[in-house]
Amino acid sequence: MLFVVHALDKKDMLPVRAKHYRAHRIHLDRADDHAVDVVTAGTLVADDGETPIGSIFVIDAKDRAAVDAFTRTDPYHVNGVWGDVAIHRYNRKRGTPIVSRR
Repeated sequence: MLFVVHALDKKDMLPVRAKHYRAHRIHLDRADDHAVDVVTAGTLVADDGETPIGSIFVIDAKDRAAVDAFTRTDPYHVNGVWGDVAIHRYNRKRGTPIVSRR
C-alpha cells in the first residue's frame, strides 16, 4: 500500500534541520530495516524555491503502523524539526507504475 507523509517544519528549525540532515538521509536509505520502501522523498521549500520548510515522502508499506513507526524514528521527528505531520493512504492514478514490494 502507498502512503504519503507530509511533514512541515516548526518555525526557525533550519539550523536543527541542517544538523540532522545526514542522519535523516541515512534513515531514508535504511527504510528496509523498518519494512517500508521509500518510493520518492523530497524537501518542501518556501516560495523562494530554496528555503526548506518540510518534507514529503511516498512510502510503500504493508500497513499504516509500519509508516507510523518509520516516521516516528526519523531524526527530523526525533529531534523536533517537524511540527505538523500528516500520513494518508495514497491511490496513485497517473504516472510511472509502482510495483509494491510489501
